[in-house]
Amino acid sequence: MTSRTSALALAASASAFALTLLVSSCSEPVDQDPAQQQAGGGPAGGGMAGAQARAPEPAGSQHSHDEMRSALETVIEDATITDTDDWWSSLRDINRELQKLQVAPTDCKAFVTASALPVPTGALAAIAENGSRRTAVHSFEDAEAAQLYVQNEADGVERCEEHTIIRELEENQVEAETTIEELEIRSGAEDALAVRRLTESEDGLQRDVAVVLRHSSTVVGTAESVEDPMDKDEAEELAVELEAEAARVLSELVGEEIVAPEPEPDDDEDDEDDDGSEEDSEADS
Repeated sequence: MTSRTSALALAASASAFALTLLVSSCSEPVDQDPAQQQAGGGPAGGGMAGAQARAPEPAGSQHSHDEMRSALETVIEDATITDTDDWWSSLRDINRELQKLQVAPTDCKAFVTASALPVPTGALAAIAENGSRRTAVHSFEDAEAAQLYVQNEADGVERCEEHTIIRELEENQVEAETTIEELEIRSGAEDALAVRRLTESEDGLQRDVAVVLRHSSTVVGTAESVEDPMDKDEAEELAVELEAEAARVLSELVGEEIVAPEPEPDDDEDDEDDDGSEEDSEADS
């Protein structure tokens, strides 16, 4: 299993530390004959029926890998891009390692492990990495499946604002505590979610801000790792930047411009404008 996994916890609700723990317990990949590679990101185990070296062809409303890669390349310069085919033979192994994680509260485990998969079940994906920023396109067969995916992420953020991930590694136990805070975000997409996340372990702190947008059957997530602490206002400023980038990728794919609406004026500003208008009218008379 390749170490690039640790950089690809892209969904807003995923704990980046989950994949870091996963990678630390895996050896370097061993070349296999394609006929011997297990396919799919479903539950660990199962037979070899239907095993294949490459991901399925697009079905329903799914975009092709070429379309997703092209959208990422158009918006993001100098990025390293992978897609479902690059991950397909490893997804079952990744899922198996994720299932070894202990998560408290226990009902947050499904949320953490599902979010940490680089390719969600039922989707095709393309993933761009450029320095500390990662952007992923997840293309589902229909809008209902995409909406359910984002809704599950939002529910997990609300339910698992604080959770702990534990991994047993030989005689050692590695533990990380994660706090997730939802941020306010404006978007022209049909669904939008933004969070900032802080993960603390004996190795230090990991901070990131992430935005997930959905329009029809396409989901785009963009996340940025940051070194320095940020207050909520600073985190929301970064979320605005990430939303704009994700929206540009989404626009390329859905064939229409996704633009965040302008903020509504505060009530105080409305009152001041009204007062000013009245004063100007009195002065004119």
